[in-house]
Amino acid sequence: MKLIKLAFTGLLVSGLLTGCTKEETKVEQPKTDETKVEQVKTEAEVNDPKNWRDVSTPEGFNSYGIETTLEAWIAFHAEDIAKTTVVKEYYPKAERIRNEMRYFRIQGDDLQKDFENLEVLQTLMGNLDYSIAVAEEQGIETAETYDELKKAFRYFTELVHDIEIVINHDGKGETFGFTHQLDGKKVKEIETFIYID
Repeated sequence: MKLIKLAFTGLLVSGLLTGCTKEETKVEQPKTDETKVEQVKTEAEVNDPKNWRDVSTPEGFNSYGIETTLEAWIAFHAEDIAKTTVVKEYYPKAERIRNEMRYFRIQGDDLQKDFENLEVLQTLMGNLDYSIAVAEEQGIETAETYDELKKAFRYFTELVHDIEIVINHDGKGETFGFTHQLDGKKVKEIETFIYID
């Protein structure tokens, strides 16, 4: 019995000693210039407001018979909204795009600002549409409000076009100059209309 205990204790001690003597050595590799450049490049990409990515979740989207991708969605609406000539359709078409934005989303500072401008324009059109309806009920002149609505819709349509150029054509093509993403020359004009006027 003592022999079994002695043998068992010997095995236990030798196992512990073996475990304790095996030290893991980590060899730290020196940072090369290539590693530093890669790290700087990655940080720059993360901080660049022009970088964007598609984070759409199109499950449940009514596809109009189109592919359920951000690219197909924005192309469909850019073409569809440009054909709209009836003033009574302005707000409903803009509202439909805004409602569908919950399915089609992006991450990226500048392009997000452009989508936010679309949302604000749609809200402005909703207010103008409501004002027109109330004024017409009361027999008040609405020509000035209609002009405002037409201008808002024109900005909305042209901004959708510019966003479509960004998403589907890597920013190459004719634009109206309304996107932050493409450093548009008319961003200040559209934002003055939206937020100040």
